[in-house]
Amino acid sequence: MLSPAFVEWPRPMNAIDHPSPIERPRLSDTVYGELLDEIMAGRFSAGDRLPTENQLAQRFAVSRPVVREALQRLQSDGVVIARQGSGTYVQRSPSQRVAELTQRQSLHEVLQVMEFRMAIEELSARLAARHRTEEQIREIERARRALSDSFGEGGLAKQADFAFHHAIAVASGNGLLVEAIDQLKDRVVSGMNVTLSLTREASEKRRDRVLDEHDRIVHAIRVGDSDSAAIAMRYHLDQARNRLLDRQLDR
Repeated sequence: MLSPAFVEWPRPMNAIDHPSPIERPRLSDTVYGELLDEIMAGRFSAGDRLPTENQLAQRFAVSRPVVREALQRLQSDGVVIARQGSGTYVQRSPSQRVAELTQRQSLHEVLQVMEFRMAIEELSARLAARHRTEEQIREIERARRALSDSFGEGGLAKQADFAFHHAIAVASGNGLLVEAIDQLKDRVVSGMNVTLSLTREASEKRRDRVLDEHDRIVHAIRVGDSDSAAIAMRYHLDQARNRLLDRQLDR
């Protein structure tokens, strides 16, 4: 005899299987997106103070906690800054081009992927400087040359950029780092496409700076300087994030 816990009770006659409800965006996501769009469109420039929480709540017909959550996300993205007793100010203003390039994924998601990359790729570079073989450093250098050769071609450039960072993960000797970047490959490549597109459309000087950042990483790994390799990787990813968030760096 089955215990009560395993008895399958008959379903009521009027029981109907309902499909799972369609997931709707949270109100704070909507407010976040609207404010970010206005900042990227230039309605609010760097240094401008945003309307108060009460004003934004009235405007969007939402509660103050919803507005507060949206502002906290903008602050964590580095777009706005809250000043005690003064209000919330625009700190950096991404260009409208960023909005166009991130239509398929939100800017917030692109930034989250970059935070993930900062966490694992700094370590990858550090370990690669310690453990890389001659063949692995040659593979990293091949990927760097491929990036330079294909910089003007969007699809090839982002694949070459991923190959460069992937080769460093392989050279680290830690399979978990390789697995981590592989599992998020699509998101990583999508984010690379955004930053590379901004650089490709900017000045040649900016392009040279980006390639120089890659060269510094390669050099540190080649000579086995683990601290410098980690610093160079961190600097490169920090700069990529800055170029994404600040329209003044589009030049």
